[in-house]
Amino acid sequence: MPDDPIKLLIAAKAGDRSAFTELHARYFAPVFRYIRKRVTEKETAEDIAQSVFMKLLKSKSKIANQGHEPLHYLFTMARNAVIDHWRAEGKTETIPIDDMENMPDD
Repeated sequence: MPDDPIKLLIAAKAGDRSAFTELHARYFAPVFRYIRKRVTEKETAEDIAQSVFMKLLKSKSKIANQGHEPLHYLFTMARNAVIDHWRAEGKTETIPIDDMENMPDD
């Protein structure tokens, strides 16, 4: 099993199940936490997180060859999945103006 996260991603995208299992084990928790802070229901957050991993494997782009850590792609995909979720729900996320001062820079 490759220790290099990029090689792990390449192996998972090539169909290596053990590589996908390792990728999932390493990165599911941070992706889930990211989504959970933005989605009300825990089960919905879990579903979205799982869909992010499946989209990563099915993506036809050359993301593994761009040299970024898998978490970079996963967070981008998670953000887009949350946006899609809220669009499908017909809602948008709003932040009260008082909370803007306490927002992290990310």
